[in-house]
Amino acid sequence: MITKKNYITANFIDNERKNIEILLKDGDITRPHIIEADEDNSDYKDLLKIVTVDELHEQTHQVKKAESDAFMEFAIQMAKDDGLVQQEEKTKTYPALVDTVFNNIENEDDMFALKLALFEVKEIRDSKNTAAKTKLRKSKTKFDILRCAFEIAEGKASKKKG
Repeated sequence: MITKKNYITANFIDNERKNIEILLKDGDITRPHIIEADEDNSDYKDLLKIVTVDELHEQTHQVKKAESDAFMEFAIQMAKDDGLVQQEEKTKTYPALVDTVFNNIENEDDMFALKLALFEVKEIRDSKNTAAKTKLRKSKTKFDILRCAFEIAEGKASKKKG
């Protein structure tokens, strides 16, 4: 018997909207219960005391949307794992990078984030050239930040003589 106390959710499970899966609580266990959407079916009558047909359709829509979203996420991840999406990501990444660097070149938030990201680069983080790293930290524009980073990474930054 389907009651408000044991009812969790319900949705149609076929395109014809003839069968409904109902999730019911049984103590700590959730049990699926399949019924036919038939006016003569007592379980169906019990269900309609709890939810309307419109609510069933909405719940079905939500379940199908979640399944579709999960499938798309899985498919995209598989494509990424197989290297199929990499080029598409690059065609979006580089324009965003260029926009970030060449627009608002003195934006303090952007510069701070850029400096943090650059200090994660092994060649910069592990560099012994403290003068060049200090110059990078004190840079006032994105161009200066990148120029210093490139010099450090290439090993061309003049070393402070001590």
